[in-house]
Amino acid sequence: MTRNDRHRIVERRLLVGALVCAVIFVISYCVLVATPWGHQFDDDAFLARKSLTRKIVALDASILDLVRKSTLLLAAIVTLIIAVIRRCTFVGVIALTASGCAVIGAEVFKHVLPWSALVPRDASLESGFQMNTFPSGHATIGTSLALVLILLSPRRWRPWLAVLGGCISATFATGVLFAGWHRPSDALGALAWSGLCMSVAGAFAIRLLGEARAPLATPVAATLSSASLGILVTIATWLVSSAAASECIFADLPFFVLTGSIVAGAFTLSAWYGWQLRGVDWQLRSPSFCKD
Repeated sequence: MTRNDRHRIVERRLLVGALVCAVIFVISYCVLVATPWGHQFDDDAFLARKSLTRKIVALDASILDLVRKSTLLLAAIVTLIIAVIRRCTFVGVIALTASGCAVIGAEVFKHVLPWSALVPRDASLESGFQMNTFPSGHATIGTSLALVLILLSPRRWRPWLAVLGGCISATFATGVLFAGWHRPSDALGALAWSGLCMSVAGAFAIRLLGEARAPLATPVAATLSSASLGILVTIATWLVSSAAASECIFADLPFFVLTGSIVAGAFTLSAWYGWQLRGVDWQLRSPSFCKD
């Protein structure tokens, strides 16, 4: 198998991953937002966050408050600097464009996808939540920037940076729930939407500049490794959360299930993305393109 054949395989896998993310996005909306029993489960999980200690809520809120126009501009500048240093400016532009599309798209979905009260407990929500908030913009920002970091990094670093990316993504995705900014469904939708946009960006970058320089991860190995990491981190998160909660978190099953799903989704997405790209670098065709 030639290098060209191998990077075409990665391109196809990323596009399949984008399709899977699209399916998860639709399912998350249809199940948790558009059905009465999904509403009830989502509401129960959101309202049960009050069992967390104030320190955790305050910490998550302070992290989310860092997301401002100035910090986003700084993140974009730092991303381009990294891309220029690594001589992959065009890949950096592709990554930033995809991240921007993810954030803008999240805001568009909030206005396009309808939300309506379907169960009595919807009345218990604050007025700001008695409207559509799917998907979360903050979780989209955190997840897409984490995947941008993986995309621009040297190929040998990607499996390791995937762990850092999972931490960043999970922090923002759970933070919007813990701080009371979004429902769990909003965070899950943000993970799926970010994964879709960045998978397409990765496939596009590979189509233009990709070159396979190492054996590719098999689909089974990549999937099992990603899922295993997500499961391990989820178990650790549940244990820490139950210890930090004022009451046993296992008594709040919806919160337990959806928080675990958010953490598992964040780490699985990041790990899968890093594993798919670990054998791919960018062709050195001009000073603007990456080399390892």
